[in-house]
Amino acid sequence: MTAILHAMLGKGLGGLEQVFLDYQPILEAYAAADGGTATGVVRAGGRVAVQQAGRVPPLAAMPAYTDWDPITVGAARKLVRATAPDLILSHGQRPARLMAKVAPAKTVLAICVHKPAFDIETTRTHYVCVGKHLAELAVERGVPAERVHFVPNAVKPPAVLAAPFADTSRPPRIVAAGRLHPKKGFDVLIAALALLRDGWEGFGGLAFDCEIAGEGDERARLEGLIAQHALGERVRLVGWRDAPAFLATGDVFAFPSYQEGFPLVLLEAMAAGLPVAASAIPGPVEMIGEGVDGVLVPPGDPAALARGLAGLIAAPEKAVALGAAARAKVLDDYGPESLKRRLDAVLNLMLGRT
Repeated sequence: MTAILHAMLGKGLGGLEQVFLDYQPILEAYAAADGGTATGVVRAGGRVAVQQAGRVPPLAAMPAYTDWDPITVGAARKLVRATAPDLILSHGQRPARLMAKVAPAKTVLAICVHKPAFDIETTRTHYVCVGKHLAELAVERGVPAERVHFVPNAVKPPAVLAAPFADTSRPPRIVAAGRLHPKKGFDVLIAALALLRDGWEGFGGLAFDCEIAGEGDERARLEGLIAQHALGERVRLVGWRDAPAFLATGDVFAFPSYQEGFPLVLLEAMAAGLPVAASAIPGPVEMIGEGVDGVLVPPGDPAALARGLAGLIAAPEKAVALGAAARAKVLDDYGPESLKRRLDAVLNLMLGRT
């Protein structure tokens, strides 16, 4: 029998948390095929614990103060004793450090790597990386290649699709989404929108409006930038939204981030059929072919982002074709079936099975 402990101690409901939720049923099916169980572990009081309160089978919840305090370590030790896992797969550094302290020597340890900042342990830990650039980075930092695995994120086909530029009764709508954090580059997007509004580079002052979904510590600063550029009538911070429904309201998706792993929201926008203008950074460059299924621009460059967005808005037929190609790519390469196939293969490798 196979026993798996699957740990994620994030507070919110962002990309990392969604990947955990995508993995959990795959791990449950994998363990059940061998007569075992996969126990999902989340932060007590976190948004995932609240959202998944009625889930069957239920997720376990534990305190997550630090990775060293006695209460948290004791809760982790109790879970490990109760489940006797053959494999512990953690999302993020805190659960990985925590579980390494309490795991028996025979237990296989693995961490799902979502971003370039991660600890390195070279003797027993496997690294399941959501982007090729993260897998390459793990090997460069000294992890043996046989313990580094690439499993890209995946999305379900959305129930509702975008219809870019179909609604001619309103200006084209640019949508963006993510945590309001400096690395997401929403300040660059606001500066780019000011250029578009001002008729920059001969585009004649394109009509548009923009909605940015998400919350975070940058809200006040971003609101200040919107006011500074006199964009209050065109740009709105709308808080967290249901991603598929929100994306379906857009004509163009802007992704101005500085740093990513393999961003789910960009996959979701592509799956919805939105033409995208995204930063040419590791992660997005693995997902988008420039001029084939999206537009790539240098990060941190408002003029370049404005140029990319303007090109999509000024040529709607071409933009719609890019969005259709993006949707086809995501459905072919990054759907739930692909995730299950890839993750099952990695589980077999980590557990020494054929």
